[in-house]
Amino acid sequence: MISAGDRPEHLLNRALLLLAPAITIVVASEFIVVGLLPLVSQDLRIPLAKAGELAGWWAFSAAVAGPFVTLLASRMAPRVTLIATLLLFTLGNAVVAFTYDFNIMLAARAVQGAMLPAFVSVGASVVTRLAHPSEQGKKLARANIGFVLGVILALPASVVLAQGGAWRLPFIVLAVASLPMALLVALFFPRLTENKTAGIGGQLGLLRQPLFLAHLALSAMLFSGMFAAYTYLGAWIEQAFGLPGWLMALVLFLYGAAGLAGNTIAGRFADSAPVRATLATMLILVAAINLTALSGASLLLAVLPLAIWSISHTASVTLCQVRVTLAGKDAPSFAMTLNISVANLGIAIGTVGGGWVIDSQGIGAIGIAPIGFAIVALPLIMLIGRDATSRQPVPTAPGRT
Repeated sequence: MISAGDRPEHLLNRALLLLAPAITIVVASEFIVVGLLPLVSQDLRIPLAKAGELAGWWAFSAAVAGPFVTLLASRMAPRVTLIATLLLFTLGNAVVAFTYDFNIMLAARAVQGAMLPAFVSVGASVVTRLAHPSEQGKKLARANIGFVLGVILALPASVVLAQGGAWRLPFIVLAVASLPMALLVALFFPRLTENKTAGIGGQLGLLRQPLFLAHLALSAMLFSGMFAAYTYLGAWIEQAFGLPGWLMALVLFLYGAAGLAGNTIAGRFADSAPVRATLATMLILVAAINLTALSGASLLLAVLPLAIWSISHTASVTLCQVRVTLAGKDAPSFAMTLNISVANLGIAIGTVGGGWVIDSQGIGAIGIAPIGFAIVALPLIMLIGRDATSRQPVPTAPGRT
């Protein structure tokens, strides 16, 4: 229950403090596997492509089942959904850590993938409900720092934790971390009793809005471009610089740390100019990826473009989440889950597209595929931007009523 003394800003701050670390754990559970696939392949004696299904089935489940799970979760109290998801993630990560049956691992990952969009989107609905309308984008960006941390830091964390081939340890850490987080949410997350979520019909109505669908298509293209390069960043660093495992993990960690600035920058423009900010970050990202590739074997030359790559990558993730949620403000929870679904679809497309270019042209061509996806995204940005401009109120001339 919410007491009379609980002001919305106090409730919002409390929710944000809990959402950021909780979302970090949940999102890291998806991306932690990326840096572990070679070790999983060796330990279970399966092809690398087969091990990659641990990532693929998660993404597929999030894209296909995620929206349906979110529709069901929207009828429950947000706090209940968050606690249940964290407990399921404890169980799922423990299953992956301790079982030797690969099919059971895949099933556990698929269940986790289906729950991820509901978890993140329910958190977004709480933020949009409690935040002042003029600051919803800024507050969503603050909550999204957990999503950013999960995406950016999972890869170096997996490299560090799996030193010596202990690929199960990262999953044990995530399983253990979920339990106290669930307890904190149970004790301190705001108990919102009113349900202001649109009905299922109202939420599905987003899919009949051409402009909203254009926002989703843009997110798919942007995530395709981002992960066409990011998926192979570790491989590029290893080949370009020949760093030992611990030093490569340090470079990846610093890369992720630089990206935190991108979330802050995105938050500054999320309410006032989300479309223009999306265009700027996309162009900067593509340029930074290609400048990094052109740095050759010089780590010194690569430092600055790598930092800019990380900042613009993170800003793009945040802007996609905020832009789509604001575009679907009548059903923000469902809007965000649809964005997460198309983002996972974009990750799959980008990974395949980037891998195809790298297989044919070499790892030095890591920046080519992002250029192609950016070219496809440009007309969508122009369409969305033109509509946003046309909706701005026309100033009334002095003296007229």
